[in-house]
Parts: sequence; structure tokens; C-alpha cells
Amino acid sequence: MEARYDELIDGIDLLNIYLGSAQFKRHAFPDPDAYPEVKASFSPGKSSYKACDGDLCVDQEVSFLLEEVAKDRKKTRKMFDLKGVFTLVYRISGEMDDEVFELFKKRNIPVNLHPYARELIQSMMQRAGLPSFVLPAFKIKR
Repeated sequence: MEARYDELIDGIDLLNIYLGSAQFKRHAFPDPDAYPEVKASFSPGKSSYKACDGDLCVDQEVSFLLEEVAKDRKKTRKMFDLKGVFTLVYRISGEMDDEVFELFKKRNIPVNLHPYARELIQSMMQRAGLPSFVLPAFKIKR
């Protein structure tokens, strides 16, 4: 299967990424006296793929949650959350199947998508009147 995956990667190009839908909510404004620490979680959600005009279209859900942590570390307060769906359009020379897609969605989609998700999160937080937040680097382990 690795050989099929490598063959697919040799013949793939990213053509476009666009945001199909997004929603966010600001729940609170930061309170550094009561909640001096923040924690963030960013995760890709469901992925699906289909052929579109001879190319490969991947719909990738993303979610982001920013919480404040109380001084006693016993409670958290939700500050901001965001959910969205990006579409990534690839030109491929090989065939995509479910087995290869499992590797592709773990290894390639996050790397291609991360800068766009980072910009979306920063922009929406700013629009919600919250301080800027830099999404941590995305790390892929084998």
C-alpha cells in the first residue's frame, strides 16, 4: 500500500483550497486575573473525497476551541470556538481509493490545509474582538 501511496504522491498537485462554510462564536472576553492560562485544540474532522471535473475534491471539516484555565486549574471557561469545511482540489494522475485516502488524509491534507486554517482562526478571532492567537505548528508522526 505504501508503494501505491508513493505513486499517487508523485503525480499529485494542489490546485485550489477554499472555505465552503464556517461558523464561530465568541463566548467570553479574556480575564487574565481569573483565568491566566489558555489552552487551544485544533483538529481536523471528517474527510471525504470525490472526483470533480477530472480532478479530486476533498472536503475537510475543521474545528477549533479556545478555553481559559482557572488559576486552580480545576475549571475552564470556553472563550471561542469555530467550525468550518474547506474544499481542497487536487490534480492527480493515479487513482484514489479508500485505503490510500486513509494515508493521504493523515499525511498530506493537514500539511496543505494548516496555513489556511491558521489564517481563518486568527481572522475570525480578530473579528470577534479577541486578541490574536497563533495556531501551533502541525506535527505529523509516522
